Amino acid sequence: MGAHRRRIIMSVVAGVAVAAAVSVPMLPAAANVLNPPAVVGYIDSIAISYVQDSPSPSLHVAGWAGDLNDGWENGRGAAAIELVATPAAGGATTTIGWAERQDYDIPRADVRRAYPQLGPNQGFDVRWAKAPSVGALNVCARMWNLNAAMPPGGWVLVGCASVTVPATRPSIAKTPSSVVAGTPVTVTSGTTQGTDSFAWWAWNPSAPDPSGYPQPIPGATSASYIPTARYIGNELQAVVTTRVPGRAPVEQYPYMTTVDYPDHTVDRVAGSDRFGSSVAVSQAAFPDAAAGVPVAYLASGVDFPDALSAGPAAAVKHGTLLLTMPGALDPRIAAELTRLHPPLVVVAGGPAVIADAVLDAVRALPFAPEVRRVAGADRFETSRAVALDAFGAAAPSVFVATGRGFADALTAGAAAAAAGAPVLLTDGARSTADAATQDVLAGWGTRTVSVVGGPASVSAGVAASLGPAISVTRLSGGDRFGTAAAVAAAAPASSTAYFASGFGFPDALSVSALAGSAHAPLLLTTGSCIPVVELQTMLDRGVDRFRIIGGETVQTTDINWGRPC
Repeated sequence: MGAHRRRIIMSVVAGVAVAAAVSVPMLPAAANVLNPPAVVGYIDSIAISYVQDSPSPSLHVAGWAGDLNDGWENGRGAAAIELVATPAAGGATTTIGWAERQDYDIPRADVRRAYPQLGPNQGFDVRWAKAPSVGALNVCARMWNLNAAMPPGGWVLVGCASVTVPATRPSIAKTPSSVVAGTPVTVTSGTTQGTDSFAWWAWNPSAPDPSGYPQPIPGATSASYIPTARYIGNELQAVVTTRVPGRAPVEQYPYMTTVDYPDHTVDRVAGSDRFGSSVAVSQAAFPDAAAGVPVAYLASGVDFPDALSAGPAAAVKHGTLLLTMPGALDPRIAAELTRLHPPLVVVAGGPAVIADAVLDAVRALPFAPEVRRVAGADRFETSRAVALDAFGAAAPSVFVATGRGFADALTAGAAAAAAGAPVLLTDGARSTADAATQDVLAGWGTRTVSVVGGPASVSAGVAASLGPAISVTRLSGGDRFGTAAAVAAAAPASSTAYFASGFGFPDALSVSALAGSAHAPLLLTTGSCIPVVELQTMLDRGVDRFRIIGGETVQTTDINWGRPC
């Protein structure tokens, strides 16, 4: 029998009240009949705690308790642990704390092995029970259980332990008020005259964990800790535990340290809706109205496929991409075209996507541009037609993404635009690449293809059949956000990153030309936070400028500060 199990068994007979309680036979409970309590338990440890710079001591009391005649799970049942303290020299017994709900819901596998009839979470942990006085104290744990026929007084003794509280605080541990993610934060423990050990906890004030308490960071057991991107916006709590032989451990909890993203600038590119945002992106990319642009691409703003290939096409031609309504030319789009006065306007998609009336309205603008429609029978053929029209006879490097969804192709578009490469949409669910895609790649003399998205987006068969002389690299993650991070990590480092919603396509469609001209990645957000996998990539690559696409109803101000999720 192991030492820990011996302690659990022996605790049953550690006191008269406990022994008497355990002797009650376990009988099946009749409906609505409360059983007498059969309490087992033990106080495992008591430490002296000091919070921040307060000289007042608290007690950290940990242990376990259960009622053998009531096999509930603690924290969700009707039981609580009362902690009381009595000065050893004599005096009144004082209630110093309670363990209930999250404080009495600690998993204890050792207890479950010894007492399988109990629920799984029989541990209690009260960190800041106020010490009633200094000097020697006798601390006891009492169980109150509404599911049991409790004795007079309402409680049953679990167990007791003694502790001596020092007359003065031995030291004051300190941590800085803030730290930048990726750089070390150090706790200074002062002169403790003992052996110090360390732990670091994290608490997210915006989205606290279910217990509402800081939670230990696995492996963070040194005086210094380097917070990763996942802890941006969190509060770090250092815990310094000092042990001196013959004395109770002393725990210190200094002021918390806020983890920030490194200093960065933020600007937002947005309009009142998707079409207005399209204009805002165009104006950010081409602020000089006098210079204009050589070409403007128009794509539907109510569906995504045609714009996904049009973005890199516009970028390679040093032009802009604007979104339009299917049946009419928005006055804001007309005004932006007039401002940039391109001699050529390319409309991506057939008449079912963008009506001839839109083309006629563009032709009627004051600068009288040439208007040309580039389209195919479906989204895949239109993608090939747009890419061939823009890139001509050669494209040594190509990005391939599924045309069945927009997320992977959005980030592919910005990366392709930065690399001066086209994006081809494919039916990623096929077992092999279609002949038309293979022919385009062969005709271009393509040597490298970046497949954006995992096998669920673009099958292994499609990737393997793109061409015998083509080197294929897959850029993917566990989801659309992980894929965006993988695409960004594969591109040359940039100090700027663009952010668009990963759950909607409109704002991101027109940004590939802007991101491509800046040679910056497009990352996807949830609208209220940046997934950690992307945030860590930004941190690793030194991104210090955030360009947020879309208004605050699409992307909240939490994106400004790099809130992780």
